[in-house]
This record gives sequence, structure tokens and C-alpha cells, in this order.
Amino acid sequence: MILKQRQAPAELFQLESLLKRLPPTHIQFPHWTEKLRRISAGYHGEQRIDSLWHEIGIPIPHYFIHDLFIQKQQSSHQIDTLLITSHFILILEIKSISGLLNFDSQTRQFSRTNKDGSIDGMRNPDDQVRRHEKWVEQFLTERKIKLPVIGAIVFTYPSAVIQSRAGKRIMIQSSGLPFLMDQLLRDQLQVRITKKRTESLALELAAIHSSKQPILLRMPNSLLKGVLCPNCVVRQLLYTRKRWRCDTCLFAEADSHLLALKQYRYLIGPTISNREFRDFTGISSTTTASKLLKATNMPYKGSYKDRVYFIPD
Repeated sequence: MILKQRQAPAELFQLESLLKRLPPTHIQFPHWTEKLRRISAGYHGEQRIDSLWHEIGIPIPHYFIHDLFIQKQQSSHQIDTLLITSHFILILEIKSISGLLNFDSQTRQFSRTNKDGSIDGMRNPDDQVRRHEKWVEQFLTERKIKLPVIGAIVFTYPSAVIQSRAGKRIMIQSSGLPFLMDQLLRDQLQVRITKKRTESLALELAAIHSSKQPILLRMPNSLLKGVLCPNCVVRQLLYTRKRWRCDTCLFAEADSHLLALKQYRYLIGPTISNREFRDFTGISSTTTASKLLKATNMPYKGSYKDRVYFIPD
């Protein structure tokens, strides 16, 4: 059973929104484009792994939690996939990277050699898995539950070639996931907790998930404002006769400002005033802006003149 489905990371929407409103000639446009590519590749790689589970039979009580984010006071944990069973717990760290991969057990350095011979130093996924393992083990100890915690690194690209391994860490290509599960089910035959306890443990872990908020970026002065047409490139809509309208393709919609509000939240901030709403959408009328903001039913604080609305996640 899947207790938590995987959702697109908030950073994906944030960067897509930014690039729609940033001139291609901006000095940081290539940087944000590459970052969007990496995040998108990672998300789609995780989705490919998720689809493999439909082909794998797990004949013991089990629960999936995808993309579990735990916010602690001083740190956080983001676990790509957590599989809780009555026999063991499996942690997957999913990596969508290519090239020749090297793990240095002495320096704890992880690097990738590209086709052109250049070398990239990257965060060591083995260390990430170790952190997650220790946290889950502590979580179980506090509840007096004895379950083996097994961490594995899964590479989604066939072009990822492991030259040197990270000790005894399980590292596989995504195609090897069915084989790994067969092996674990053979090795972990002992039923360690009941079906009911397995369910309650999984529900407890899912309940402490919190949404990961993207870090607000420093917005350039050249950021394009307005409610954008979904059909025309960087074409701003005009609000007339209770509709947002495009003079070019004749697109018309009543609530296009809702997407603009969501973009505002992820690009500028989670609160907005009437003046800020008018400035961002291009509406000139204070009354019209007030009606549109009230119609969203967003929570707010303050009186009419100094009212601030809280844009929901």
C-alpha cells in the first residue's frame, strides 16, 4: 500500500515560473535552466523507479512512503523512498546521474567523470543513506521496535558506470530492483513485527512528513510581471469584462490570476497586499483587485487599507 505518493518538487514549479518571466538574455538564464533540468531529471528518474514497483510482488505486509521529508530543529531528512515491511525497512536513495562514478572510502568523496574527461565532485549518496539509516534506527529504538534497516543507492541511468564502490553499500541499476527485492525477501525471512504493528509504524512515519518549501530566489529587476497567456510566449493578459483576455490568440478565462498568485508565492513571497497584487498583475483598479482577492477566500489579516492576504501552498 502507498501511504504517500510522490509529488513534483516545489522547486520545479518555482524554476519553471521564473524562466517564463525571465528574459533569455539574462545572465543567470543558463544557470536556472540547467538547475531546472537537473531537478526535472531527478524527479522523472524517481517516477521511473516508482513504476517498477507495480511489477514486483511483495508477499508480506508492506507500505510505501515516497519522498518523505522530515524537518528537525537543526537539520532535515529527505528520503526518496521508504518501504516498511513486517520483516525489514528499505531506504532508497535514487540518483539520476551518468558518467563514470567513483566512491573514495578514505576521503568520503564522490565524483563523476564525464565523456569529455572533466570531473565533477558531488555529494556522496552513501553518506546520505547512512544519515537516513541512523535516523530510522533511532526512530525504531525509541519505540522498542527491532527491524533491520537496509539502505540502497539506485541509479536510474544505464550510462552510470560504477568504477569504485562505497564499501558494502548496495548499489544497483534501476533494472536490478526486482532482483534486489527477491534477494531481500530470501535473506529476511523472519517476521519481526505483526501486520497491525507494521501498519501503525508506517502511519506514524507518514504523519511526521512536512512539506519542503523552496528557498526564495533573489528576483531580478527584469522579471516580467503580469498574468501570462498560456498559449502565447510572454504575452500578458488584460482583465476586461470579468475575464482575462489575450489580444493575440483570443484566449479568455476568469481565474487566470490564480496561477499568477501561485507564481508570486514561489517567486516573491507567501503574502500579498492589494497594491502588490495590482503591481504584479497589471490591474489598475483598487476595487477590481479587492474583489478578485476576496473571491479567492485566502486567509488575511488587517483592515481594509492595510490588509495582507496569505497565499496558500
